[in-house]
Amino acid sequence: MEEEDLVPLIFKDPEDVERILNDPEESLAYFSMLNYGLETKRFLFLDYKGEESHEIVNYILDYEFNHDIELGTPDELEELGEFDYKYLPEKIREVNKLISPKGYGLYTYPTTGDFYALFIAELEHKDALTQVDLLGDEDIPEKERYIQYYV
Repeated sequence: MEEEDLVPLIFKDPEDVERILNDPEESLAYFSMLNYGLETKRFLFLDYKGEESHEIVNYILDYEFNHDIELGTPDELEELGEFDYKYLPEKIREVNKLISPKGYGLYTYPTTGDFYALFIAELEHKDALTQVDLLGDEDIPEKERYIQYYV
């Protein structure tokens, strides 16, 4: 599978997919997806130190609203917002415990900086999403060059 094949798995709107794949400013789908995801807030940008306030909960609420689905009850999301963690992957695991029964997962998109780019996608695409080396940079540890799903 090529990185271009990942675009419709992350971005469902055909217009978004078209824009990403035909971005005149980027020749690599990796950068086009990252830039477009951050620009449209389809990706949640978090510093490696973690989130401030309830950024992940707000991101989930926005996703629910935009896709007309419920990934968690208000009580579950409130509890998630109060979840105390030391490292961000711990919180991502908690999110996945909450939303995976609904068929969705919170994934991390690989970056070359000290920040996380998170996105929600359907679990049915988990294997495809996590098998493509998006960075192709031998200086970056192999695990960090792929989309990751924390369980």
